[in-house]
This record gives sequence, C-alpha cells and structure tokens, in this order.
Amino acid sequence: MTDPSQSMRDDLAFVRALVSEGGKVQSSAGEALLAGGLCYGLQCIAQWALMISAWPAPAIVHLTAGFLPSLIFIALIVWIVRRNGSIAPQGMAMRALNAGFGSTGLATLTTAAIFGYLAWHRQDMGVWLFHPLMVAVLQGAAWYIAFAIRRRTWLALISAGWFITAFLGALALERIDLFLPLIGVALLLLMALPGWILMRSAASS
Repeated sequence: MTDPSQSMRDDLAFVRALVSEGGKVQSSAGEALLAGGLCYGLQCIAQWALMISAWPAPAIVHLTAGFLPSLIFIALIVWIVRRNGSIAPQGMAMRALNAGFGSTGLATLTTAAIFGYLAWHRQDMGVWLFHPLMVAVLQGAAWYIAFAIRRRTWLALISAGWFITAFLGALALERIDLFLPLIGVALLLLMALPGWILMRSAASS
C-alpha cells in the first residue's frame, strides 16, 4: 500500500518545485509572451485597419505592417535571452511547463513552414489563414498543460479562450474583415495579457 505520509511529502516537494525556481523562468516566459502578443496582435489590428480604410496605402506601408512586427519580435527575444542568460529549470513541474510551451513553439514553426509552402505552391494566400487557427489550437493545448500542472482557474480560462478563438476563426475564415480583428484581439488578451500577468507574478514572488 502507498504510504499516505510519503504521498503528502511528494506533493509538498512538487509544490516547492513550482515556487522555488519559478520566478526567473516565469518572468522570461512572460516577457516572451508579452512581446509576441503585442507584436502580432497589433500587426493583425494594423492590417485590418489598412484593409477597411479608404486610404490607398502604398505598398511600402503594407510591407512594413507585414514584416516589421516579426523583426521587432526577433530582436526582443534575442534581448530577453541575452539579458536573462541560459535558464534551465530543474524541478519536475517547471520542466513539464517548459516542455509544453517549447513543443508548442516547435509545432508553430513547423506548421508555419507547411502552410507557407502550401500557400506559395498553390498561389493561394487563403491557405495561410489556416496557420493562425493551428496556432490557436496549439496555444490552447499548451495553456491546458499549464492548468493541469498548476491548477489555477485563469490558466483554464486562457486555454478555453484559445480553443474558442480557433472555432470562431474557422467560422470567419471567409470574412477576412472579421478574421483579422478576432485573431488580433485573441493575441492581445490571451497571449500579451497573460505574459504581463506572469511577469507581475514573478516580480511579486
């Protein structure tokens, strides 16, 4: 039979792992999420504004809206990594969280390459719109992992928000005037805002 006291000690050790080394790792993750959410959320909003505007924006404006957010995001990630150095979480809980979000990042890059190639090969940019839906599903899965480990209601709400965004995005796929602001708002509320919360939480711990 399982010793209840040993089980309790294991549970306490698990909780200590979350608290003891979470600060710096959590702060770095929050900074990265805030950067990504702001850069790409504002990009979607800007592209939507250009689309509905009566102003005939020159090509350079559209190119800037398309590429500048990625350049800023890459620069911010490099700055975050250089400032914080190499952070390798040791606790079981933090390793699980790190693996969950890390695998999500790799899957996002892979699907970006796949949908980018298909869009170019078929000469149909509509194919590319499936990528944000995939990102929403992957984010929902990653935040569910975080909820399963840390059991905080707000993490479950973020996960549910991403899954709902993916479903609504599928319904709005042929209405780019609705699709862009939907994805933009989701990035701001479900990525940038949680990133800010993680940063604040790490600073106060």
